[in-house]
Amino acid sequence: MEVYSNCKEVELFLNGKSLGVKTINADASPRNWIVPFAPGILKAVARNEKGKVVATDELRTAGQPTKIQLTRNLEKIADDWNGVACVRAAVVDQNGIRVPSANNRISFKISGPGVVAAVDSADNASHEPFQTRERLAYQGECVAFVKATAPAGEITLTASAPGLKSSSVKFKALRPVSPE
Repeated sequence: MEVYSNCKEVELFLNGKSLGVKTINADASPRNWIVPFAPGILKAVARNEKGKVVATDELRTAGQPTKIQLTRNLEKIADDWNGVACVRAAVVDQNGIRVPSANNRISFKISGPGVVAAVDSADNASHEPFQTRERLAYQGECVAFVKATAPAGEITLTASAPGLKSSSVKFKALRPVSPE
């Protein structure tokens, strides 16, 4: 396990058991632990002066993919050039943990005054087009970019994939604010 941190020390825990503390390297390179696989929680705890905890991060073992979980950056979309909402679609297990090995093809459908302007997955090796309504998940995620096509109304984006429970998010289309 490789841990990147600029903190004085990092302690790694596997299911609550400490795997040891490592101090920052002289060249600030990552700290490494050999960690045998075990399902559960891998937690890094970073400390600075006097052992004060300043950051933590966890990785949890995912189960089988069961549903799509959507998160959005906006609730309202202006009907103009800059009015674009980003919706992240994550393939998650029954506990809501992202399944990093999931590569399901996720389809996006719009109802109301909007369009899927583009999709992406951050997979640099992918040759899939951006201007479409579906994308293979990469490391369990992909994104859709939604634009409004009218100055008013409710837009619903639904994400679905075979074998997974679908999910939807709603947006409100707005009239653009004119600069004064």
